[in-house]
Amino acid sequence: MAHLFAFTPIEEPNYVNGLKSSKKTKFPSTGMFQGFNLPSRLEGNIFDLEVTGTIPEDINGTFYRVQTDHRLPPMYEDDIQFSGDGAVSAFRFENGHCDFTHRYVQTDRLKAETKARKALFGKYRNLYTDSEMVKGVIRTVSNTNVLFWRGILLAVKEDGPPFAMDPATLETIGRYDFDGQVVSPTFTAHPKIDPVTGEMVCFGYQAGGDGHDASCDIVVYTIDKNGVKIEETWYKAPFCGMIHDCGISENYLVLPLTPLKVSLERMKKGGNHFAWDPNEDQWYGIVPRRGGKPEDIVWLRSENGFHGHVAGCYENEDGHIVFDLTVADDNVFFFFPPDNAPRESLQKRNKLTSDTCRWIFDPKAKTNSHVKPARLFGISGEFSRIDDRFCTKKYNHFWQLQIDPTKKYDFEKCGSPAGGLFNAIGHFTWNEGTKDMYWAGPTTTFQEPVFVPRNTDVEGDGYLMCLLNHLDVLRNDILIFDALHLAKGPLAVVHLPFKLRLGLHGNFVDQRDIEAWQELRKENGELGPVKPALKPLPWQERLLNGANETNGATH
Repeated sequence: MAHLFAFTPIEEPNYVNGLKSSKKTKFPSTGMFQGFNLPSRLEGNIFDLEVTGTIPEDINGTFYRVQTDHRLPPMYEDDIQFSGDGAVSAFRFENGHCDFTHRYVQTDRLKAETKARKALFGKYRNLYTDSEMVKGVIRTVSNTNVLFWRGILLAVKEDGPPFAMDPATLETIGRYDFDGQVVSPTFTAHPKIDPVTGEMVCFGYQAGGDGHDASCDIVVYTIDKNGVKIEETWYKAPFCGMIHDCGISENYLVLPLTPLKVSLERMKKGGNHFAWDPNEDQWYGIVPRRGGKPEDIVWLRSENGFHGHVAGCYENEDGHIVFDLTVADDNVFFFFPPDNAPRESLQKRNKLTSDTCRWIFDPKAKTNSHVKPARLFGISGEFSRIDDRFCTKKYNHFWQLQIDPTKKYDFEKCGSPAGGLFNAIGHFTWNEGTKDMYWAGPTTTFQEPVFVPRNTDVEGDGYLMCLLNHLDVLRNDILIFDALHLAKGPLAVVHLPFKLRLGLHGNFVDQRDIEAWQELRKENGELGPVKPALKPLPWQERLLNGANETNGATH
């Protein structure tokens, strides 16, 4: 008897010359869409996840994280993970139990593509490769970070504005512009909230024009605890490059400018948004948090390197800025090679060293001064976290995913490690220089951790929470540790019955904060419900007015 598949007609090619040619919902066969990188594409809820061990009952709140997750096959076969639609997970912890909710961020882009049932946006941050059908539609996928601000969740990606979500249901409220106060085309994925003042310090790079035109403009905002914009200053960068993270001290903001360069000419030719420049320095922009003027920015530079994420930032007794972050010794984003060079491999990326560097910056130094790290911790990793109550303050403890080549990794069972070989997690101290590490086995890697404080004022007294990737069976767990004793292993393991795609960033929010803001934000509450943006962004209005003028319309 012939097998069923013997009668299946030969399918048309899915991609031809790198472009989607088939109308079928079928993803590329590249490494970006296989194995653990296969899109999850789910939304839903699970009540009372299975647990091994005991979840500490004083954990009462929600761990929010966001992943990049293409809802539909991409237009370009060689698309990358960072183009995936933002999908937010909420793990609600209460009385030793954990419930799960997962929803896509309903961005303008997701809505347009859902309606068309196909990808309409082209290459990563390159609007010149988009369908004409979506000209003027905000391109962001809001897939990089999710944070709690004045009663809402903000899903953010640095190429566009934030989108607001309901913290309880994860329903999307809409594009958020801080009640019309923040209208730049781009907004950082790493705003910082000062625990002393309650201020949010945030910025946008490539902030001139429409956010996709290789401008050197940087805008810095401060929003006070009442939601009022109290600072807005525009600065110029030495070139248009990536400024992914930042650090704030009591009086300063530090902006690490990575030598991933943007070229309008390259984009117009259909090329990549970024290209690594191995001959360019890494730069650090320093601006005052209050009363800044465009001429106040100080740019310091050091030898070529790739910035990772910031641990802590504070001012020492000399008034200098102590700034800690990971810096890799070559291009981490192998899919953005130098101009006229071929794309490199994840295997090469996993061989890079990414040490945690402590810089000490003099904010009064002359622009273009060269600096060197004051201290290297002597580890290789990424995704640093601290006790956020010590943001802007001198701190000691930090946690970080590690690449430990001394530990076995089972390539036969797992293949290439999706997202990088982050096969261990560590707790480190600056004062004592201690290293407290945990390894979960040869078939696992970790996602970014979050710190959950206990009800004390002691730095580091609390729990560490992170997702563990089981690469061999395509499934996730959530591990919960005593934050100061990782090597002892997790206190509890929360089991998911399926795989979530690799996440980027997230945060834990105490239930008392959620409930207090729910009271303020209810229909008849003191503040009332959050309002989505009511007007188009300035670049959209200019585009619309230009079209009206072309058509002879008046305005």
